[in-house]
Amino acid sequence: MIGNENNTNKENDFLKSIWQSQKEEKTYDSKAIFKMIRRKSINAVQWLFIITVIEFMIGISISLWLLLSGKHFFSNEKIDLVGQAEYTKMENFSHLGIIGSIFLIAIVFYFYRKISSTLAVQQLIQNIINFRKTVIGFIIFWLVLIIILITPIMISLGANTYLSQNDTQHLSTEEAKAMAQKIGYITAAFNIFIILIFSAIYYGFIYGTFLRRLGKNLKELKSINH
Repeated sequence: MIGNENNTNKENDFLKSIWQSQKEEKTYDSKAIFKMIRRKSINAVQWLFIITVIEFMIGISISLWLLLSGKHFFSNEKIDLVGQAEYTKMENFSHLGIIGSIFLIAIVFYFYRKISSTLAVQQLIQNIINFRKTVIGFIIFWLVLIIILITPIMISLGANTYLSQNDTQHLSTEEAKAMAQKIGYITAAFNIFIILIFSAIYYGFIYGTFLRRLGKNLKELKSINH
């Protein structure tokens, strides 16, 4: 009986040592996985930061070129066609993109610093969640703001173009205004459609690529956090 008890104790000690070694190995693997995911997350945010800086540099370069050269995007004939006042509004509106780029640079840089300094799994999970929500929310907010601001400009642009290019003498003043307004709405709707398509392609491909990578990292982090 004593011999059997000794054998049992030895087996228990052996199993306990195996379990402890597996636990240490699992802990080591979790730490290694965390470091790898953290590094991949930092890299994704870093690339987004580079992209936002490039966007800003392009926008500021175009604005400075227009300001210093005194040139315009369109010829004087086209400016006269759509109306100087509406064209000025449209040109000034194009500079608004620079403000958006500055905000986006600030957002990405802020979270880049936070993710780079994160040393805990739960904290990294929360930072990635907050970063993805903030970037997506800002892009949606910015698109909505642009559409709200550009719609009246596009309506006036379409109406002025119609009145300048078409002979409306056979129409009454009210009929001409109604037709011009209709063309203005069509012009605005078409431009909004183009903006949404371009944004879906651009942000969906470039920003979406890195945000999806972060989403994948998030799932991996949650799996090792359990």
